Amino acid sequence: MKKTFAVIAAVLFVLSFAASAFAIHAEIPAETQSVVGKGDVQITLGGEIRTRNWWTSNRASVSTETYQQGVFLGNGPIVTGVDYKDAAWYDQRVRLSVDVQVAPNVKGFVMLETGTAATEGQGGYLTSNADKYKWGNFNSKPNTSMGILEAYILYTGSGLFGFNSGLKIGHMPLALGEGIFFNHTQLGDDAIVFFMDPTKQLHIGLLAVKFAGDSGQPTAITALGIPYYQGTIADNTDDLDGYVALAVYKIDDKNTVGINYTYLNLSDLGFSQQNLGVHGNGSFGNFGYAAEADFQFGSVDAINADFKGYAVYLKGTYKIDALTLKAQFGYGSGNKKNDSDINAFIAYQGALQNVGGAFIYDYLVTTTSGLTYTGLQNVTFYNIGLDYAATKDLSLAANGFIFRASKALIDGQSKNGGWEIDGMLKYKIAKNLTYQADIGYFKPGSFYDDLTGADTKGLTAFRGALTLSF
Repeated sequence: MKKTFAVIAAVLFVLSFAASAFAIHAEIPAETQSVVGKGDVQITLGGEIRTRNWWTSNRASVSTETYQQGVFLGNGPIVTGVDYKDAAWYDQRVRLSVDVQVAPNVKGFVMLETGTAATEGQGGYLTSNADKYKWGNFNSKPNTSMGILEAYILYTGSGLFGFNSGLKIGHMPLALGEGIFFNHTQLGDDAIVFFMDPTKQLHIGLLAVKFAGDSGQPTAITALGIPYYQGTIADNTDDLDGYVALAVYKIDDKNTVGINYTYLNLSDLGFSQQNLGVHGNGSFGNFGYAAEADFQFGSVDAINADFKGYAVYLKGTYKIDALTLKAQFGYGSGNKKNDSDINAFIAYQGALQNVGGAFIYDYLVTTTSGLTYTGLQNVTFYNIGLDYAATKDLSLAANGFIFRASKALIDGQSKNGGWEIDGMLKYKIAKNLTYQADIGYFKPGSFYDDLTGADTKGLTAFRGALTLSF
């Protein structure tokens, strides 16, 4: 409690100082959110208040040894062994940020976020059965703590090479390509990033990243018997370390291609996973596209297995005035039966809507990988949808998905993973104040029935979010 109070007091001190400084430097327009500190230091304050309400039906219709928390676990309050038919709850998140520009080429950024004592600012996604409720649930505000979501220093300049380059060091959100292999934008990682831009079109980056357990759900790795966390500071061989090299080339103002290579190492287990990804995105006239392919190799000596997974993602859009039509396809390999190698595509992602943006699959339910938040692992998905900008303040979207398991998990199992339909409405109530409503229905396929021996029922979910940003 003392630690929480100290952090909040420090933030209030910064905000009070900024308010007085802003009153002195009134020539800065209020909408810039900027104030001036000592000397030429410029401080930009920001933040967000988000309140969400949830309702789900048939959330956990299956509870077996294989699915210890039922088919439907994911985000929100779930307690092991409880079969939720209908559930409703609220959650709330508060963010405060300070962006400090101390010189034209030196800046620092800090983002604070509410969490709980169990998660220390992990965006409200809890990992312990002992404390399942986010701030706002049952008015449990005393359990709230403030954590650091981002904190980094950025230095840029052209003196070393004669062209722009820089260093970014600290805790920051990170992702590669279209995010099908690596997407830690939710909680971030501790990293050192060196980058350079030899030309206006070419961007090159080198990263050293600590793949700490807080960065995303660890189920895809821990299911292999491999710890997924940052180890003790007294031992440099028990961490899961990542090293990344990437290059992105801007063909023109609308089209970009890139390549990245990731090497992961955990010495204590002889763990050496590698991922090679190529990607591109852009548009030609009214047609837009995005694509990525990833290939994995390496080995884990502790379980005598080699990585052999791969994944492909394709997206196409076509714009007709205010209407945008969309189609997506994704394939991720799965483990072959009776094979000791790791043929499944292993992704590192947070508790996000990873698979094509589906509201329920991989975000609220156990997937055809048999786990949660595993992205394209052991799934083939198809999506068609549309986005419609009804007015400048109102936008609508509708999506349909079909899911299939890339590989059966047991003999004789169906690969039919089910289907899903989603709808979305987003309305700008006032400046920086928006309301978004999402509703979806997911009907599990016979893949789940064959695995659990039960008749799984469809899940309906609703989420409403009121967000004020500043």
